Amino acid sequence: MLSCDRKIVPPTRVSRFQLTTTFDLLGIMAQPTFHFREDEGGGRMRRRGRTTRRHRARSRTRTLEERDDDAGGARSCSIGIQEMPRMSRAARRAQVKTFVEHTLKTGVTGLIAEFKSMKRTNDFSVMREFVAQIPQGRNRYKDVGCLDFQRVVLHLGPVSYIHANYVSTPMNPKRFICTQAPLPNTCAEFWYMVVQERSTAIVMLCNFIEQNSKKSAEYVPLSYENKTMNFNGITVTLKKQEQFQFPIDTRVHIQVSFLEVKVPGESPHYCIHYHWQDWPDRGVPEADLAPIYLLAKVQNTTAPIIVHCSAGIGRTGSIVLLQHSIELLQSQSQLEEISGYLLALRKQRNNSIQTEHQYLYVHQILLLYLKKMRYLDDSVNPYLEQFTADYVAATRGF
Repeated sequence: MLSCDRKIVPPTRVSRFQLTTTFDLLGIMAQPTFHFREDEGGGRMRRRGRTTRRHRARSRTRTLEERDDDAGGARSCSIGIQEMPRMSRAARRAQVKTFVEHTLKTGVTGLIAEFKSMKRTNDFSVMREFVAQIPQGRNRYKDVGCLDFQRVVLHLGPVSYIHANYVSTPMNPKRFICTQAPLPNTCAEFWYMVVQERSTAIVMLCNFIEQNSKKSAEYVPLSYENKTMNFNGITVTLKKQEQFQFPIDTRVHIQVSFLEVKVPGESPHYCIHYHWQDWPDRGVPEADLAPIYLLAKVQNTTAPIIVHCSAGIGRTGSIVLLQHSIELLQSQSQLEEISGYLLALRKQRNNSIQTEHQYLYVHQILLLYLKKMRYLDDSVNPYLEQFTADYVAATRGF
């Protein structure tokens, strides 16, 4: 299996704890097999591990860009983003034909109309527990319902309700948990959910305050100065913090926090919190492959990836749709019109994708991804450039 070069840099020295982790086929840190170990030597950080023959072989392989396409193009595609199956060049183009043709022919204006035709609704007859919890103040927004179907039911802690739904993808029936940002009175339930589901990746797509409005309670330690937080007996401790290192130039900033969570009666649980710090509310970030690299970082966990913004449907839905599409490619299935996938997503997480700009963003990122992974023929370049120009014009200022 071909993959790209990736140097493994020893971790920097942090307090008295040491992070042990496994690596996936791309050389990207895998979830969930990691834990912190206190160094018996007393404070000095040491990396422990072994270099396997496969790892040594990987360091000698060339990147996709360095390899010439052979006549058939049959190979496993990897650019340090996502591993793709061996397929001929013609097969790859056929796999994405429906999506590419529909997107480029429909265009930005047509996709906006397509999105607006998929009305968002709240059928409270299938959200009975959501309605029942309104008096208890456990729902962030009264008009953002939580479906009974696929709802996460808590078995840890005194409260069984949390505004969260399991969401499936082609390769995992519980790939995601989409949830609202914690409220001051639901932080404990959030961490009960993390421990119950054994989730090792949390993706936060909002800030705590946006446009002078509170979007999330402070449920996670933000700095070493206040590295431990307590929620009704649950302690969350910051062990290490760093910035996500992208292999591309991007304006996206993601703060990565390594956490230890202790719930009474349970063994300590370790997870990584990814905080995307500059995705605007109801808007979109600059379009590049940053979300794809983030998804590549977390996708190898078998436990649900917990994703939230403020309501847990807009920015959250965008990330979920991207991963859904990538997994279709990984499973050699046809990538078709995104509208069908969005409608299916809304049956699991109600009203996912809030704005036409988020809908356009998913299309634009997928086009960039397909171009990078050489799924597109050069003949589509003029149409792709026109779509990108129209996308930039439509989303400017959002």
